[in-house]
Amino acid sequence: MAYAKELREAQARLATQMRAMIETAKKDKRGFTNEERTAWAKMVDETESNEATIKAEEQLVVLDTRLGKIAEDDLLPAFADASLDPDPEAPAAGQRRFSGKHKKDNSPHAKAFAKWLRNGLGALAPEEQQLMQSRSIGLDSLGIRNAQTITTTGGGYLIPTGFSDKLEEAMKWFGGIMGVVEEFTTDTGAPLPWPTDNDTAQKGRMLAINTQLTETDITFGQVTFNAFIGTSDTILVPLALMQDSYFDMDSYLARKLGTRLGRLVNYQCTVGVGTTAPNGIVTAAIAAGLNTQGAVGTSTSAGYADLVNLLHSVDPAYRDRPSAKFMWADSTLKILRKLVDGSNRPLWQPGISAGFGGGFPATVLDKPYIINQDMAAMAASAYPMLFGDMSTYKLRRVAGGVTIMRLVERYADYLQVGFLGFLRFDGNLIDAGTHPVATWQNSAT
Repeated sequence: MAYAKELREAQARLATQMRAMIETAKKDKRGFTNEERTAWAKMVDETESNEATIKAEEQLVVLDTRLGKIAEDDLLPAFADASLDPDPEAPAAGQRRFSGKHKKDNSPHAKAFAKWLRNGLGALAPEEQQLMQSRSIGLDSLGIRNAQTITTTGGGYLIPTGFSDKLEEAMKWFGGIMGVVEEFTTDTGAPLPWPTDNDTAQKGRMLAINTQLTETDITFGQVTFNAFIGTSDTILVPLALMQDSYFDMDSYLARKLGTRLGRLVNYQCTVGVGTTAPNGIVTAAIAAGLNTQGAVGTSTSAGYADLVNLLHSVDPAYRDRPSAKFMWADSTLKILRKLVDGSNRPLWQPGISAGFGGGFPATVLDKPYIINQDMAAMAASAYPMLFGDMSTYKLRRVAGGVTIMRLVERYADYLQVGFLGFLRFDGNLIDAGTHPVATWQNSAT
């Protein structure tokens, strides 16, 4: 545990030294010397090694905590007050900070829900059944029909706050979209039009005396949000585990359902096709047409000029917003970390704490970046990089969040109970015609 703390301190020292090297070169209006390039490369390698070690130890701490092998007081101080919400000041590493245990939800709904997970509706007292049924989803109203919906073990239930917190923790571990784009919730899943207008071609005009004003109407458009259904698929839990009082059903299901649904939401809102699924940010940006392409020979790489072209393809009205960021996969970041500008200075600049525990974010061309592993890797004709105002991509959720169903009879001969979760969501880019997000494409050869 102490070793991870030492590594974090080392990361902060390295980031300070690296920024000092860059500032010195800028002040002297020169690039790096051979000695400085060698020292820089060595420090980059060291930060990557430290980053991997810290991540491994964080994962081990969380695993040990879940298994009850260590006391909560033994957790690193950095974990104690942190959450898995993305650190707005640390998009460089594309990571989420781990948290300690969530405060237990002791509400009547949470207690009834936990009992229902383990034993079904029949195990609940009448008042608990009434409480659960008041939080249920009417499957008939959704057009769903199956044998389970007419039994006491069928039906779907909205999850309580405590379980929801755990589920959200797991969902947010998968990164790039949630916590970066703008999210909103609607009471129902009815189609929702989002109005747009593009009046950028118009400007005021000079007016002569005794001359009538000219009428110039505004042309409106709209983007429609739907409510597609995403599911976790069925998760089978052995009855033996459910009967074991030491088995934490809440944590187990939250982790499994959250992981699956989190991957689904991130993937669909990145590269979804936009017809039977959300319109992913990459799909929408490509369709908008604000694309730049690398020169011949950049089928698996990118250069300094490519990043400058991508950055400046976005209008300053969007480019200069705090929410303007690059987005790419970690494999792309690895390539970009080796690039230098026209003065032979590295494009990648670390944050003061190198993305660990807060501090200034790491940047490329003075802009933050987001790691999204659902972005394409660099390859011939691929679209591995985005830049623009990420807040113009909207993620719609339907109120009620995730619903869970419990299936007993279907898997009884395997001595298992099936659980599945589903949610309704959509995503799209709000582009009125001035293209707030641009893409960059590798050359074909």
